Amino acid sequence: MPRTVYYVAVSVDGFIADKEGGVGWLDPYNSPELGYESFLERVGAVVIGRSTYEQMLTFGPWPYEGRSGLIVTSRPLPTLPPLSRAVTVAELPAALAKLRIESSRDVWIVGGGQTARECLSSGLVDELELYVIPTLLGAGIPLLSLGTAHIPLRLLETHSFPNGITKLRYEVQWPGESSLGTTSTVGT
Repeated sequence: MPRTVYYVAVSVDGFIADKEGGVGWLDPYNSPELGYESFLERVGAVVIGRSTYEQMLTFGPWPYEGRSGLIVTSRPLPTLPPLSRAVTVAELPAALAKLRIESSRDVWIVGGGQTARECLSSGLVDELELYVIPTLLGAGIPLLSLGTAHIPLRLLETHSFPNGITKLRYEVQWPGESSLGTTSTVGT
């Protein structure tokens, strides 16, 4: 079965966007060596919160052409990208479970923090792939919104990049899963 991954850039102090919701602070750190293109090739479906979706539309054309999508919202959307549908927070667990079954490739929780928390709370996230950006924002949108339960993680990979970014890849340890295994540390 495809994996569901929360793949995201986060400041050292735990924010995925500044207090205005902007992500311009990430621009100096964009680099092909981070592996975004190879990650995107593994993705067959995306899950996006409404605020992230609306912000994404300001960047240009829909970047996930040919992929299924869930946009989490409490209000109707005027238009949706092809292969996408709007779901409420209450509908998200069932819709994501179905998407995981239907997708032949990984499902990416694009953001934001509240959507990621809802997916984690539903027990439907397999991995967190975090790119820790060497900056402090002081305030903003947190990696996960408040209310996330205690969920143990197992470190799968670390990697340090020359530009100061550190990749941390964790497997979510759901009840009944073994937390034993090998940890690979790469490029530290």
